Amino acid sequence: MKALKSVVVAMSAVAVLGVTAGCGGSESGGGAGAPAAGGTEAAAPAVTPADPKEAFLQAFAAIEARHYAYTMSVDGTEASGVVYAPGESSTQVTSGELEGTKFSTETAYVGGKAYTKLDFGSGNSSLGIDPGTWYELDLNIAKQLDYTFEQQSPVQSAFVKSISSVERDGDAAFKGTFDFAVASENNPNPQTKTLLQALGDTAKTAAFTAELDGQGNVSGLVFTIAKTDKTPEIKQTLTFTEFGTAKAPEAPANAQPAPASLNNIYK
Repeated sequence: MKALKSVVVAMSAVAVLGVTAGCGGSESGGGAGAPAAGGTEAAAPAVTPADPKEAFLQAFAAIEARHYAYTMSVDGTEASGVVYAPGESSTQVTSGELEGTKFSTETAYVGGKAYTKLDFGSGNSSLGIDPGTWYELDLNIAKQLDYTFEQQSPVQSAFVKSISSVERDGDAAFKGTFDFAVASENNPNPQTKTLLQALGDTAKTAAFTAELDGQGNVSGLVFTIAKTDKTPEIKQTLTFTEFGTAKAPEAPANAQPAPASLNNIYK
């Protein structure tokens, strides 16, 4: 059950890397704008700053605006979802294997409520869940998820203040370094704290690359943390589309109250 709890907490709604969902913090980080109105694609301003870091932050603004679809891959785990700023809602579908347990999860945060549908194979009976059923979590109990709309962005604003260096890599790309310890501030995921301890000073020199779309927005990010004596190389890849046009997530129909065993696993 301990291993199953680790899997659920790590992957059902927050990822192990602190730059992904669950970092916490809702401050703006250098250029966040309002989501595009009227169903139009968000576009970066026509004038691009000469300073590479300022130019990157300007291109990053569409992500900070929190209205897009995304895909994510990290250490064999695949995820996709929507972050919808106008309704402060989000969805995520995740699948992979962690600690020898294959899993698939779906989560939705809509109207201030959190829903999840999980399949952990033999672990389902321990949790008392049906893999085909949506459950509404009791957020008075399941606090470790720290569900707020700000938490749902795959890249949190803490990443911005963690950036150490940025340089251009051609006309439509950037590369740079960031401090993973700073990027993961206030992350409620205990897996992240364990990872930081294992990384030591290596966390301070994490690398990133970014690609731009035709409108000048960051459409792809790759985060890389170098191998250490205690950890393998960690690489996380994200892509972003549908800026300002992503469809609003909906609450799942016929969701059941989550059993105590499921709520308690997030304590």
